[in-house]
Amino acid sequence: MPKLTKTVVDAAIPRAKQFTLWCSDLPGFGVYILPTGNRTYFVDYRNSAGVRRRLTIGRHGKLTTEGARKIAIATMGEVVKGEDPAEERVSRRNSLTVKELCDRYLEAAERGHIMGKRNRPKKFSTLYVDRGRISRHILPLLGNKLVRDVTQTDVNRFIRDVAG
Repeated sequence: MPKLTKTVVDAAIPRAKQFTLWCSDLPGFGVYILPTGNRTYFVDYRNSAGVRRRLTIGRHGKLTTEGARKIAIATMGEVVKGEDPAEERVSRRNSLTVKELCDRYLEAAERGHIMGKRNRPKKFSTLYVDRGRISRHILPLLGNKLVRDVTQTDVNRFIRDVAG
């Protein structure tokens, strides 16, 4: 197993089935060689629970071997700290945007699942005002942002922009 370099990755001849080249310098760092000739860098590790994970880093060509190695080292550093980068990626992919959250809120409120004063479903007039505030203020300023990424600074800026 040689150290993965651009020369080694480029010299690998595609086979009938996908195969893997591993780096001798950095355990867990490798590259898939697909029958089509595409090459994809990845890092293989075990999370804190001992479960084996494989995280794709990127395609050869768009990413250099050294760039992929740096990302792999950073990923391994996160694993040593007890984090699980693959799980984080899945979690981020499945996260709601503010727009999706607002849509869910309005849908639940229209069904009568969100209570207003005196523990009664919100009135039609209240929902009308809520829809207007969401479409005029929330969606233009925060709509594309992931809910998990909204910070206190974002909220303060939102309040300042709406009030000003």
